[in-house]
Amino acid sequence: MLDQAVNAAESTGARVEKLVLSHFTVGPCLERGDCRETGECSIDDDFKLFYRKIMAVDRLIIAAPVYFMGFPAQAKALIDRCQAFYARKYVLKKRIPDRGAIKRRGFLLSAAGFESEEAFDCLRKTMKYLCLTIDMEFSGDVVVPGVDAKGEIEDHPDALKRSWELGLRATAPQ
Repeated sequence: MLDQAVNAAESTGARVEKLVLSHFTVGPCLERGDCRETGECSIDDDFKLFYRKIMAVDRLIIAAPVYFMGFPAQAKALIDRCQAFYARKYVLKKRIPDRGAIKRRGFLLSAAGFESEEAFDCLRKTMKYLCLTIDMEFSGDVVVPGVDAKGEIEDHPDALKRSWELGLRATAPQ
């Protein structure tokens, strides 16, 4: 699904960078509290890279499967570490640098073995609040229930088509 969205975005000429969380070390939030003073996390791991990327991007697509009705550990750790953005925005009253007319937007791609749309409720809500915190508008998702095995998404051409369309929508002007 993510590859479809990335390929679609690239087909429009957009510059895309795909970061796979499992290739990085992003530990959980330790609630040290110093982000409340600086707006940045003091834990020395790869979150520093993600922090800079989130500050700089106009579009963000998070692709993650559903694990026990929520985000998997790697994605949840990254999202929890965005507490630094919460501190920056709500405690220190600093916004992400303004990009003028460009509206920052976030999207979600997900699949779940569970056969119901309810499987995505937690992910959607978490994604909406993450976007609010990082000054993005949550602009949509593609979710596919009933997909449990690796590669099984290939049996869902509509999901792949909708993922492609999300990639195009992500690059569209406001």
